[in-house]
Amino acid sequence: MDIRYTIKLSRRRKKTICLQVTSPTEVTVCAPIRTSEADIRGFIDEKQNWIAKAVRLESEKTQRRRQPRYASGETLYYLGNPHLLEVAFDPLAHLGLRFDGTRFFLNCPDEIDRKRSCAVAWYTKRAAAHLSGRVAHFSRIMGLEAQGVKITQARSRWGSCSEKNRLSFSFRLMMAPPEVIDYIVVHELAHIAQKNHSSKFWSKVLETVKDYKSHRRWLRDHQHLFEI
Repeated sequence: MDIRYTIKLSRRRKKTICLQVTSPTEVTVCAPIRTSEADIRGFIDEKQNWIAKAVRLESEKTQRRRQPRYASGETLYYLGNPHLLEVAFDPLAHLGLRFDGTRFFLNCPDEIDRKRSCAVAWYTKRAAAHLSGRVAHFSRIMGLEAQGVKITQARSRWGSCSEKNRLSFSFRLMMAPPEVIDYIVVHELAHIAQKNHSSKFWSKVLETVKDYKSHRRWLRDHQHLFEI
């Protein structure tokens, strides 16, 4: 399999080089801005076994990903649990997706793009409310202040922290369990103090989320379920 490597040089990184498999055919290499091409190539060569395994796992996840048709009988995830979906169209009723605590109901014409838009709108609204509250909660605990919260439609990036400490989160996080959502919130807040993934960064996360490694594994193993 031909693998395409994308090199990203960053002033934020100090000494470490890291790899991220972004698709079954692409690997992103993040390195400090002054890293030589020879050092990057040597790092990639050293990590060939890891890359091969990671690419294979990403390929398997891609094959398992289900593309929803938004038909009755399908399931949508919310806060870590799957719930049945019922679909109908009543032009006199409110257009969109709703949740009664046990089941989803989608009132929408039989057009896949419009159905998806209804689902995205519902999850985005819930994400904005839930994540803003969790950011405020953990900001007080960690003594760190975010300069705003944004909800995105990112598929493979759960969250990010900008240079100006603005936090972004994918609406897909609302499909994960509450404790996993909290881990991502803490993770991004920790980047306010440490703009890298150094040992100091992970120590900061560990202060608040003792079992963060299990939450990272959960996301890795279940993210293929969160297609919208």
